Amino acid sequence: PLFIGTLKVTLVAVLFAIPLALGAALFTSEFAPDRLKEFIKPVIELLAGIPSVVLGFFALMVMASFVQETFGIVYRLNAINAGIALGLAVIPIVYTVADDALTAVPKSYREASMAMGASPWQTAWRVVFPAALPGILAACVLGFGRAIGETMIVLMSSGNAPIVSWALQKPVRTLSATIAAELGEVVVASAHYHVLFFIGTCLFIFTFVLNMLAHWFVARLQRKVLGTS
Repeated sequence: PLFIGTLKVTLVAVLFAIPLALGAALFTSEFAPDRLKEFIKPVIELLAGIPSVVLGFFALMVMASFVQETFGIVYRLNAINAGIALGLAVIPIVYTVADDALTAVPKSYREASMAMGASPWQTAWRVVFPAALPGILAACVLGFGRAIGETMIVLMSSGNAPIVSWALQKPVRTLSATIAAELGEVVVASAHYHVLFFIGTCLFIFTFVLNMLAHWFVARLQRKVLGTS
């Protein structure tokens, strides 16, 4: 149930945050005027400075009731509520890295595409975005790692119920939230104590393997893009 709960919350957070972050990054790097970009970018990056406990408290007191009424969910604290709150913490990370990757694409790519008769949208979507794909994938991996290891947000807004179910409208309990909730009261050197450290080890191994695979895939994709260009 802890592993399933972790995957459910992370999946909701990624599906909520990554499209918004990539869309905002593409807009600010390709279409937004300079004055608007100077306003949007600091505002989005400011989300990264909000403590996770504040986001968790906001999700617990405000967003949980809104999500329950909007989707007609029986349980006030559930995977959807925790995932959306977690997505608010993931958005600035994905946005910042993706925006830097899109901005780093050479201007000659855009000029060549426009010279061939492509519209600004076609240039952004079919030329700039694929050229920046290695950096964009790296941003997504960073966001996924941030989501899967977050503690306070899911601890306060997920319901903390270890239920074996893939239904998103039910309460969940994650690996990181279990460690945070139980480690302070566990008997040192007991079986429970060692299990919590085992959970932390599993979480570390999972994120480490994921980051290694993503690094290998991004490096391979980058060599392919450079070879094509």
